[in-house]
Amino acid sequence: MQGINKAKHVHLIDALLRMERLLSREQRECACIQQTAEYRLELEDMHGNYERLLEELSGQISAYEALFSQVKVQYLSRKLKELKKKISEEKPAFRMLTENIRLAYST
Repeated sequence: MQGINKAKHVHLIDALLRMERLLSREQRECACIQQTAEYRLELEDMHGNYERLLEELSGQISAYEALFSQVKVQYLSRKLKELKKKISEEKPAFRMLTENIRLAYST
């Protein structure tokens, strides 16, 4: 899935506006004038919704990245270091701990 190309959107809106003006000069009673205007308005509305959703998504990504960093650095790393000091190498849980440390630092 790709994003909406703003340049293409602007060009199409411009073309529709020009067509509206041309049709209104030449064919005042043509139903295609209304159809052209409806398409333009619908495209502008959809593009506005797209821009709003991108802003929401950007905010969501920022919030996720902040929480990810907090959990990884301030919580998980600290807890793993604490466990590493408490669990001796002879215990079976030590192997699981070292795997967990590798996993945590590979993210």
